[in-house]
Amino acid sequence: MVQIEKIFQVAAHSGSVYSVIHDKNDAVYTGGSEGVVLKWNIDDYESVTAVARVSGQIFSLFLFEPLNQLWIGTMSGAVHVLDLDSKKEIHHFINHTASVFDIQLNTDGRIYIASKDGSISIWDAANASFIYKLQVSSEGLRKIAFHPNKKEMAVASSSNSFFIISTESYEVLVKVDAHTNSVFSLCYSYDGEQLFSGGRDAMLYAWDVLNNYCELNKLPAHLFTINDIVLLNGNYFATAGRDKHVKIWNCESLELIKVLDFEKIGGHKNSVNKLVWLGRKNILVSVSDDRSIIAWKINN
Repeated sequence: MVQIEKIFQVAAHSGSVYSVIHDKNDAVYTGGSEGVVLKWNIDDYESVTAVARVSGQIFSLFLFEPLNQLWIGTMSGAVHVLDLDSKKEIHHFINHTASVFDIQLNTDGRIYIASKDGSISIWDAANASFIYKLQVSSEGLRKIAFHPNKKEMAVASSSNSFFIISTESYEVLVKVDAHTNSVFSLCYSYDGEQLFSGGRDAMLYAWDVLNNYCELNKLPAHLFTINDIVLLNGNYFATAGRDKHVKIWNCESLELIKVLDFEKIGGHKNSVNKLVWLGRKNILVSVSDDRSIIAWKINN
């Protein structure tokens, strides 16, 4: 049985919070509409500090820990790279013409950046040098998920589809017309045999990776857009919705396990935009348009 405890809720941002990540020591970084990145100690949440400020709204964050560099993607399409040791900006890229929605590191040592302009730019993480730009769609790209075992990635698109792309040749291997509206979120199961997708149509899908991404299951999971999906420990994952809810699901059956809402458990008052899972601590962190960060202790 899954047991959930709300540990804390803090509203330190002055606007909506759109992104949340964590480092190897379980420090949490959040960014949002006011252009500020805050760093949180999850065990002492009152010790929050501002580590960066950029011009424009922050839609995505990535921390390259070997060099202690923070990559920040903004609404304008600009990407800022900050050296957290010297507290200085060391790179400023304007490679995209629209919002940067996701920044991810692959095992090949390359950073992949997905934009509303329908392209993915690819960078060498070690020296922040540009490698290649891949035009995937005429519509925006919202999320990148790397397969845990194969050299391929899933890319969510506002064309109501997701694309499976080789990370070696950059060839589109499969295009799945998945939803009736934009696909916002993607997440592979730990074994890589399923891909979960969520979108603006509020539907949650499970796809059979081993059978060319055929549909396994689907259900109306939220009232509005599913903004994010993350794996938890064990056979569970969580979704974040514009309906203000965080929901916990069984990976195999898509059975709903728990709803973290405002009325019953003191959840968010506005859209929940992103989630991050601190697996060593069994803590799920959610961020929202209500300006707050909530830490949930989840045990099963």
